Amino acid sequence: MDCPVKAKRPTRPLRQQLLIDKDVQVALILRAVLYGTACVTYFVVIQFFTQSMIHPGVNTADLFFSLTDEAMYWVPGLLVLGPLMIYDVLKVSNRFAGPIFSMRREMQNLIDGKEGRSITFRNDDHWSTLAMQFNTIREELLELRASMPSEAEEEDEEDDSWMDATPEDNAVAVG
Repeated sequence: MDCPVKAKRPTRPLRQQLLIDKDVQVALILRAVLYGTACVTYFVVIQFFTQSMIHPGVNTADLFFSLTDEAMYWVPGLLVLGPLMIYDVLKVSNRFAGPIFSMRREMQNLIDGKEGRSITFRNDDHWSTLAMQFNTIREELLELRASMPSEAEEEDEEDDSWMDATPEDNAVAVG
């Protein structure tokens, strides 16, 4: 029995650069750090109040010492998982930051009057249809530019008949 073979897009090499669009990716990292800090703060506050309810007669300093004893179990995990989480956020965000970076670069080439090139995204990138749409618009723009006369031709074809007119031709009868 023959199995249908799924056509694969040509693969592009893996990205070498981890931080592609600094503004977007740093904002995502800061947001992840903010959420991580909020979770740790929540955990410490809940632990503090839980310990204070379980041991009502213990002073605050002793409660903080007991929290640091318990932190020995979860802080190492946080220190290991935190950087892994940030790395993962960067890798995942490359799947949309990379394609947008490529498209912006090629759009700037088109704005500058260059032909640019068709874009293809990597197999695991998001918004793969965006590349097809961009390529369609690029081709239409290049066709329009090719069908329009160049600026030098326009200057030659410009109507210069107004220079040949004499004042008598445009005179208005008064009277």
